[in-house]
Amino acid sequence: MDWTVWAYFGFVTVLAATFLGIILYFYGPARKEKVEKPKYKMLEEDD
Repeated sequence: MDWTVWAYFGFVTVLAATFLGIILYFYGPARKEKVEKPKYKMLEEDD
């Protein structure tokens, strides 16, 4: 295989791992309350 194929494969692998890491970071159980809090605050009625 040519070196450009390996470079492309490495780039796609790093990109996929980064995307998966972002998803796991924001939607993990430890951060769920912090991420969901603004949604419920926006739905509260103002007095």
